[in-house]
Amino acid sequence: MEVKDVHHYKKGVAAVFKFFSDPDAIKAKYENIGARNVELLEASESGGTYSGKTQREVPSEVPGILQKFLGAWNKVVQTEQWEAQDDGSRACKMDINVAGVPVKVVGSMNLRPEGKGCVNEVTIKVTCGIPLIGGKLAEFVGNDTKKNMDAEYDYISKHS
Repeated sequence: MEVKDVHHYKKGVAAVFKFFSDPDAIKAKYENIGARNVELLEASESGGTYSGKTQREVPSEVPGILQKFLGAWNKVVQTEQWEAQDDGSRACKMDINVAGVPVKVVGSMNLRPEGKGCVNEVTIKVTCGIPLIGGKLAEFVGNDTKKNMDAEYDYISKHS
């Protein structure tokens, strides 16, 4: 399953990027959208590249058929690598690991200037190799990811 969205912000790249790179802003963002036990495992910047790694528990309303794979709370480790571009944008490659869940979640973000604000183009791909139920599991994780993306967008829009 692929999830895509375009988020338009009234503030510029630097103001929005802090919600992906500043430890306090990251923690506040995730906690305010419902995550718990948020930890920043890595946050470093060198030569225009920012590397970040977070761990958090996210809530999920799992249907009965998928409860073998997912719980009411699931540990997520998200790794992001942001590259500064010459045009003032930031390009991100991300990897999301849902502990104990046999899905692969990878994605990209492109945070770029637009007018007086900026735009973040987000693409996330969820795959699962389990026969029969794998498609349902990937679809559920993709839909849950989309809900979290929307909540992040709302939070950043209100606080940037």
